[in-house]
Amino acid sequence: MVLFALLLFVISALAWRWKTKVGFPLSARLAIAQWVGLTLGVIVLLGSMAVIVPPGQAGVQVLFGKVNPEPLPSGLHFINPFAQVVEMEVRTRNYTMSTVGDEGQRRGDDSISVISSDGLTVKLDATIFYSLQQARLPEIYRTIGPDVEERIVRSEIRASLRDAAAALTATELYTSKRQAFVDQVSKTLKASFEARGISLEQMLLRNVLLPDQITKAINDKISADQDAQKMMFVLQKEKQEAERKRIEAEGQARAQQIVSQSLTPQIIEYQRIQALRDIGAKGNLIITPMGGATPMIQVPARK
Repeated sequence: MVLFALLLFVISALAWRWKTKVGFPLSARLAIAQWVGLTLGVIVLLGSMAVIVPPGQAGVQVLFGKVNPEPLPSGLHFINPFAQVVEMEVRTRNYTMSTVGDEGQRRGDDSISVISSDGLTVKLDATIFYSLQQARLPEIYRTIGPDVEERIVRSEIRASLRDAAAALTATELYTSKRQAFVDQVSKTLKASFEARGISLEQMLLRNVLLPDQITKAINDKISADQDAQKMMFVLQKEKQEAERKRIEAEGQARAQQIVSQSLTPQIIEYQRIQALRDIGAKGNLIITPMGGATPMIQVPARK
């Protein structure tokens, strides 16, 4: 556009020069061409100087191979018409490395294979969220270039995961030390990214794929623990039932002891007389021998 504006200025200057050498009406036409060329040249020149940076982007000015240290935020700017503006995204990005073929930035199995402290190979699925620091975009462009993911992000993720995994066993990665592993990797990545003008926002360990024999051993242990807990519950229940029966038996024995202690010979004789009286009241003949022998009861025949 700058060359086109210069061409329009040249045409305007030639028209101005030629109109003084020719007569009317050609001089009038050249005057019109002069002003039209001059006006269009100014418009084209201003248009080549105006740059609009979209939202979520920032611009880096490059003039004849030299990078301007001041980035251009989103919006309208007027710059040197000979300068080139390289747009770079400053929004939050994510980079995923996964075993699932269509989840990550690369097709196929892109998980990270790490070696644990016990010598086992473990596959990890990871996602990080990061953003470029706008104030340091010129430095990033000058030292790294626009392709930050392939040059820095990917290699730093793999290196950090492998270094942190080397201090843990495969089982610890899968169970007890998983969060500690994530914290260590996040700390390492944050320091590495910060040195290059990149801000780490979050690191996610999405999946841990252990060797088949380790997975089976862990599942067997979990199943055994569950069986042990179930057996402890059954034993506790049986113990409580046995305790209940013991308390019930003690209560019954205590009640019988109290009753037996309260049954004196006089009370027993009184209860016997009351029972015989009730039988006699129903029309039965009771013969009571002398000496306290067992009484005889004669029931009248039914008519």
